[in-house]
Amino acid sequence: MRNTTKGYTLLEMLIGMMLISLLMTGLVVSIHVGNQALAKGEAKLRQVHAAEERAQFMFQQVACLVPYKVTSLNPDMLGDFFILEASATCLRFVSTYGTHNRDRAGLVWEEYAIVRTPRGGYVLALRETPVRDDTALLPLFIEGRSSDPDTGKSNLVYRPFLLRQSDLMLMTGLQAARFEYFGVTSAGKEAGWASNWEATPEAPYPEAVRFLWWRDGQQDQLVIPVRSRVMPK
Repeated sequence: MRNTTKGYTLLEMLIGMMLISLLMTGLVVSIHVGNQALAKGEAKLRQVHAAEERAQFMFQQVACLVPYKVTSLNPDMLGDFFILEASATCLRFVSTYGTHNRDRAGLVWEEYAIVRTPRGGYVLALRETPVRDDTALLPLFIEGRSSDPDTGKSNLVYRPFLLRQSDLMLMTGLQAARFEYFGVTSAGKEAGWASNWEATPEAPYPEAVRFLWWRDGQQDQLVIPVRSRVMPK
């Protein structure tokens, strides 16, 4: 009896191998694309978690602001001074919450500054200095006094914040950012937000601090109530 069963031809085998190769290539590409998407998603999630942790740290640190006043006997700077600088680009104060030991850090001099980078854009930088001597606090942020030529009022001249390599970058890649302060800025006015806060005996510290920033075309904000605003008696 004749065997009529036919085998595969060489052409059919080559076509089959090509089809299998194409399927395997597509599978490998799909797995690679999936792994890349997963890695990007995980990186984005880590960035979100890191941003949330830093925002929470900033919230705790500003909320733990300590009302602090120093008496200067310097002939050029005689008087009592509230230890605070609160402008649209800089926030300096004494806190009990630091990057090291958190709420067991003792008194720490905190300096937050919004700094423009050489490539454009802004960063939020943080600098910390342990408070060991009251007399050393004023020179950290005050250069001296100036007199307003129109009113004759004496104003404090604050020392500019110059970025150092040791400063902690809390936020980077910002398109814009600013600080605002809530409270009664002058007698007879209702409480509101202002871009600068001038400490007075009646209201040495704001009721709340708001940090606003823009990144990737989106605006975010962090509102922080100041727990202690009155000097202890």
